[in-house]
Amino acid sequence: MDEVFTLPAIEAQLQRILQHKDFPATEQRRAFLSFVVNETLEGRGPLLKGVSIAQQVFGRDANFDQQNDPVVRLEARRLRSDLDRYYVGAGRWDNIRISIPKGGYTPRFEPQEALQPLPPNTVQSDPESPTDRPSDKRSLTNVAAIVGGGVLFTLILSWVFLIPRQLDAKMDFPKGPVIAVLPFLHLSEDPKRQYFSQGITQQLTTELARFRDLWVLPLGSIQRSNPASVDPQSLAEELGAEFVLEGSVLELGETLRLTARLINLETGRYTWVRSYAVDATPTDIYFVQDKIIQDVVGNLAGKYGILAQDSMKAARSKAPKHLDAYDCVLRYYDYQISIRLDQQPDIKDCVERATRIDPEYSEAWAVLSNLYMQEIRYDLGVDKAQSLSLAKAAVNRSIELDPESFAAHLMHSNLLFTSGDLVGFKAAGETALALNPNSSTVLAHYGMRLAFSGSWEDGLALVDRAKALNPVHPQWYFFPEVFYRYHRQEYALALTALDKINMPDFFWVQLFQAASHGQLGNTKQAQVAIQELIELKPDFSKGASDIIKIWQLGEDLNHQIEQGLRKAGLDLPPRS
Repeated sequence: MDEVFTLPAIEAQLQRILQHKDFPATEQRRAFLSFVVNETLEGRGPLLKGVSIAQQVFGRDANFDQQNDPVVRLEARRLRSDLDRYYVGAGRWDNIRISIPKGGYTPRFEPQEALQPLPPNTVQSDPESPTDRPSDKRSLTNVAAIVGGGVLFTLILSWVFLIPRQLDAKMDFPKGPVIAVLPFLHLSEDPKRQYFSQGITQQLTTELARFRDLWVLPLGSIQRSNPASVDPQSLAEELGAEFVLEGSVLELGETLRLTARLINLETGRYTWVRSYAVDATPTDIYFVQDKIIQDVVGNLAGKYGILAQDSMKAARSKAPKHLDAYDCVLRYYDYQISIRLDQQPDIKDCVERATRIDPEYSEAWAVLSNLYMQEIRYDLGVDKAQSLSLAKAAVNRSIELDPESFAAHLMHSNLLFTSGDLVGFKAAGETALALNPNSSTVLAHYGMRLAFSGSWEDGLALVDRAKALNPVHPQWYFFPEVFYRYHRQEYALALTALDKINMPDFFWVQLFQAASHGQLGNTKQAQVAIQELIELKPDFSKGASDIIKIWQLGEDLNHQIEQGLRKAGLDLPPRS
């Protein structure tokens, strides 16, 4: 416990939270918070375990098995979100911040600089904020006209402060699509079921806000008024929203049916609709609610989600001289779909220009680091020591600008992996995953490298989750399966997995075709693949060993790949 606070001060802060109307926790989560804080104040914080919390707070008996009943883990996650929402709003002015760090249940008590409320009808501006974002045109008067004065103050807090990770005063503002999250309507007559629709709204807002390339307008805070009175088109005209996410929950007997809909405000049409049926029992709802959140966020957010697709198409069609910093980052992600290495220098030049146009743009520095590492990874004929130095400088700058950017920590993880620091790679990868567990990009990059480094089961599970979260994903997401099948000497299945990858200009496709056919004794097919490999990368034989080793596959698999290539007819230098 932090010694700068007295016990009465912490107890008073706890009561302030528990009694505040803007603390959204259920009664059980309030009891959860009260229990862990009081146990810590009594000196028993290190002894807090899931079993004791389940028994004392959730009424479980001595036979409680936390492996089969994840109620404590799930409610702890939701309680952390409840606390975040409180401190985004009314709690932003409190002197003491109570949090429950991930990985345990012992609360932390930290000082928080008290802020003074803004005077009525004023907006605090940031002179260094970009002037071309819709937010600079949005006035609080316009917000009031849309949602009504009764909920204005709550909305101001949610909008201006949003989620601390997303709008830190030292960071650049989000640069991508603007989405308004409306409160999900509860269509059942039983008010006791409202916690489900409210929880869905809150979690969706929080999870979408993790993506730094989205403007999230958390209009779920108007749920105490009449959300049906909100005119979506007014959100476009007055707040600059481009999309609206709305939904409803209907109770049908023992089933809850949830429908989520995304409206494109430019066309006025639904661009995505999904329905879910949930058994109306608390245990099932715990499991299914998280799955629904993952599915919705996975389909909508991220550079390959529905929200970014129009932006990516627009960036693809622009002439180079008209590209801004955000366009260059979009072009990088578009390039990553197929990884045509002949385009890599132009993409790198564009992203380098992005860092000059907008030197505070953390994600531009992050992806630039990966582009420098690709020069090493794919042996693109550069000074590798210089590329490594530039990559380190770029990723360090990205983390410095935004220490809680999952993209920055992911690219740092990639760099450490390529450099052979597997301990550091896992630490950085886990950090990226904790910052955004619903990012298919994080799951795929980290999962693939985790598998390659020997943790096949854990790594492949993350990649499978990435594919499930975002069906419109880059096809290189299938490569871990190819490596795995080849590693198990299931060469025919490796070729079957390769058939899922439509990346004809990426030489690793031809590499594995040649090695697999070589191992199977398919001489003709192996020779064709070798010819195509050499056409794409004429000097491949010279650097083959380094190109393969850099993926940290281990000596046995490295030898197995080279053996397949030799059987296919490729003349490789002797192994050192």
